[in-house]
Amino acid sequence: MGGLATSMRAGAFAAVLLGLAGPAMAGDVAYVTNQESEDVSVVDLESMTVTKTITIGGKPAGIAVTRDGGRAYVSRPEARAISIIDTRTNAVIGEIATGGGPLGIAVHPSGSPVYVADWYSHSLLVLDPQTRKVVDSFETGQSPSGVAVSADGAVVVTADRDSNQVSFIDTASGAAIARVAVGERPFGVAFSPDGARVYAANVGGDSVSVIDAASHAVIATGAVGSHPYAAVETRGKLFVTDQYGGTVTVLGDNGKERLAQLESGEYPEGIDVGSYGRFVYVAHWFDNALTKIDAETLEIVGSVAVGEGPRAFGEFIRHVP
Repeated sequence: MGGLATSMRAGAFAAVLLGLAGPAMAGDVAYVTNQESEDVSVVDLESMTVTKTITIGGKPAGIAVTRDGGRAYVSRPEARAISIIDTRTNAVIGEIATGGGPLGIAVHPSGSPVYVADWYSHSLLVLDPQTRKVVDSFETGQSPSGVAVSADGAVVVTADRDSNQVSFIDTASGAAIARVAVGERPFGVAFSPDGARVYAANVGGDSVSVIDAASHAVIATGAVGSHPYAAVETRGKLFVTDQYGGTVTVLGDNGKERLAQLESGEYPEGIDVGSYGRFVYVAHWFDNALTKIDAETLEIVGSVAVGEGPRAFGEFIRHVP
C-alpha cells in the first residue's frame, strides 16, 4: 500500500493553569498505533508516560476513539480487519473483518456506525460495532485515506488521495453531496472545531486546502512544509504535520497566514488535540515518540517514547472527565 509507506485528543490541569473557568480535569489518554512494532501505546498525557502496550498485529495504522471514550477502533491494513479496544480495561475485545485495505477510520458521534476508508476498493465501509459486520459501503474517489465525521453525524468526509479530491457524503443515504477538487494527493482530513471548515493535508502538494463545509468551496490553500500528513485546528490556529520536513507548520485558521514552523522531530504524522484545546500531540514515525506542543506559546513542552513506527492516524485521544 504505497500511501502507507510514503505518506505515511492534556489532561489533569486545574482550570486556573489553563486560564479557563471550571473544575480540574483528570488526564486525557492517547492511543498511539505503532505500525512497525504492531502494538498500541496507551499514554497518560498529564505525565507523558506509557501506561500500557496493547499488542495488535496486522500493521495497525488508523485509530478512532469514540466521543464517550468507551471504545477505540484500530485499522489493521495487513490483517484486513478492525480491532476493538475497551478503553476501560485497555484490552482488545474483538475485531471486525473488512477485507480490502482498511486505513482511515472515524466513528459516528453516537458511537455507531464506524466508518473505514478502504484503500483498495475505493469506498467507505460502514461497520456495525454491535454485530461486528460491514453493513454498507459508500462510493468515494480513488484510494481514500483520511476520514472525518461532522459533530452532528450528518456528513462524513474522505480524503480521496489518488483522485485529488475530498468527498462529502450524506451518512443517512450514502449519497455523495459533493466531490471537491483539492491539492495533490490529500491524505489527512479534519473538521474545524465549529464544523464550518474542512481541512485536507495535500501530501503531494505541500499544502493544506481549506474547504467551506456548507458551500463546499475551497476558500484557501495554505503552503506548509514537505509532504503534509494531517492537520487539526485549535485556538484559532491550524497545526499541520510535515512528514519529510520534520516540522509542524502553524497557520492561522483561515489557512493563509503562516505563524510558525516548529522543528518537532523526524517524520511527524498523526496529530490530535487534548481537552480544552490547549495542547497538540504529534506522533513521529522515525523518532518513535509522541510530542506535546503548547498551542498558545507554540513551544514543545514534552515527549514520550512509544512503539516503533507510530502512525496515530485519526482521533487518537480519549478525553477523560
